[in-house]
Amino acid sequence: MSVQTAASPFRYGVFLRPDHRTCALLTDLHLLLRQQYGLVSCAAYPPHATLAGNVPTDAPEGELADRIGAALSDTSAFTAYNTGIEKGGGGIGFNLHDLPDGSPNPGISVNTALAPVSTVQPDFLFKPFDPAEFRAHLSVASHELTLRPDLYEETGEFLDTLDADPPKRLTADTISLFRFHSDDWNAQWWRDMTWVQVRSWRLGGAEAAVTG
Repeated sequence: MSVQTAASPFRYGVFLRPDHRTCALLTDLHLLLRQQYGLVSCAAYPPHATLAGNVPTDAPEGELADRIGAALSDTSAFTAYNTGIEKGGGGIGFNLHDLPDGSPNPGISVNTALAPVSTVQPDFLFKPFDPAEFRAHLSVASHELTLRPDLYEETGEFLDTLDADPPKRLTADTISLFRFHSDDWNAQWWRDMTWVQVRSWRLGGAEAAVTG
């Protein structure tokens, strides 16, 4: 159980874990961009798609886990589609938002379950979750490009030359709760942020879901 204070150094996130091939590709791209451009914010995280991110709370982790588990109890594993690199909103990532027919992926919602125990704390470059603007994605480069817009076009062109070929579809079947720590969420927190995986949930019907 974590120790919370009025100015807690902890934040929480709920992440969807991609398939192992996509995780490996994201890890390679994050490390490559760190070596080539010094971009480290994406490499500071495990490979993931965000369901709820940067949640400050005074609630104990057991309560967070109970709330997430209840929200996922009727959720079955499903197939998500990776339609390739997408650039927008100051970041670059793989698009998981759209289905092959162009309609949006129904996704998974845990934000409603966490809202009653979320608190408001100042932070740097985080925006409140807005479901109307959110597009499901796998981040490749993000926060630093807001501070270095001069690198945005070059980084995008560099990624285009790599011919990254992730699996075109993946099974969404594993959800995890993570605890994040930074000494200062009002500065470039990704430079000292550490994390711990608190708990994972396997969605119903995962054994029968399509993979690859």
